[in-house]
Amino acid sequence: MDKLKTQRWHDGLLAGVMTALPLAASLLVVTNLLVMTGMPFTGVYTASFVTAILGTILMGRCRLAVAAAPGLALTSWLVYIVILARGVSWQMVLFMGAAASLVSFLLLAGAPRFPRLQQLPEKLMPPCLRRALRGAVGLMLIALGLFEGRLLMGAPTGLLQLGGFSDPMAYLSFTGILVLFGLMAMKKRWAPGAAFLVTAVLAFIGGFWVLPDAPFLQPEGLDRTGLQLIFMTGWQTISPACYFDLSVFLLLFLLVSGAGSLTALAPEAAKRKPLCLLSLVSFIGCLLGTMPVMAAPESAVGQAVGSSRPQRMAYWTAVVLALLLVAEPVMASLASFAAVMVPVLVGAGIVMLRRMGPVFQGDFAEQAAAGVLFLLLPLTQDIAAGLGASVIAYVCLKLLAGCDDEVPRPMRVLAVCFALYFFFGFWSMI
Repeated sequence: MDKLKTQRWHDGLLAGVMTALPLAASLLVVTNLLVMTGMPFTGVYTASFVTAILGTILMGRCRLAVAAAPGLALTSWLVYIVILARGVSWQMVLFMGAAASLVSFLLLAGAPRFPRLQQLPEKLMPPCLRRALRGAVGLMLIALGLFEGRLLMGAPTGLLQLGGFSDPMAYLSFTGILVLFGLMAMKKRWAPGAAFLVTAVLAFIGGFWVLPDAPFLQPEGLDRTGLQLIFMTGWQTISPACYFDLSVFLLLFLLVSGAGSLTALAPEAAKRKPLCLLSLVSFIGCLLGTMPVMAAPESAVGQAVGSSRPQRMAYWTAVVLALLLVAEPVMASLASFAAVMVPVLVGAGIVMLRRMGPVFQGDFAEQAAAGVLFLLLPLTQDIAAGLGASVIAYVCLKLLAGCDDEVPRPMRVLAVCFALYFFFGFWSMI
């Protein structure tokens, strides 16, 4: 009995470590993106980690093996398109993010008072997309790992080309993937962790990352980012239509991308309570000085290790993130050589693909919708965009085929909302 308890404890710890490491690297990218807007590094770094820790603990309270963190895709869009290109201040973006998060929280919290809303989740997304979403997210993680490791690159004459082994990043990434495949063939649950360690050690020996002289950093800076959304500047120079666009986009993103990521990572779980908590954490995160959160795809890494109790993985992830909060210099050095994280991302993607059920079944509309999801999600790295295009394709093709009874009204409304998402989120702000 004691040996079994020790094994369960080790499994939860390993799952938490394997989730926290790539998640911390993603949080570093989010921090560096927001620094480009003029936000202070220490404040954003602390706010992002504190928000991720809080969100992950709440996911554990929901008995989910899921971590929560500020979304990288949303942060990239807000930084490059809204703040840098359109000139909206980061304080204003935080204010709009907090407002959208609060509206999302109130909508989800009030849903139980309306019985018809209880049946909405089953009517909003067709079964073919629920089955396909896990595999599509797996492909997204694999593509992200291959691009980060420079095993896939943009081609001057085509869409993609293979990287060359003259680049140390490429051959160390490939080495990590070989170790991963070998251990997975031997049915070792800790394969992603071992491949990560092997790649990190080889990169350290090669001098591609070093231990900094001052490996620890005292968490600080929240006084420079917390509640700064009340000091909005430059709002007079932006048209009201742009603020409306941003509000609609953020609200749709929180509801759609949040539900999509939870469906991919925890398809059997109830969605309303976790989504409600994610919206609440997003509101708190915007108050602290970071972007809204979503279920982190990096959670699949810990799920690959497995744990007898799902919440243990979430709690251990929060503990490791708390330790990494003070080890920012070490994480920055480790994340500067992306090959270290490649086997972790690829391993998580493979696990999600292996857990995927039958996808390309049914009529042409269902097959086409699943195909759109599998195509766009790895290319865009945006769950909301891929899911939106696939829902629109499903609804339109079903209606054209005369299968009106297979398209509930809520699903048609969702397709219209996705069309608004594409219009407000991509076109009118550019």
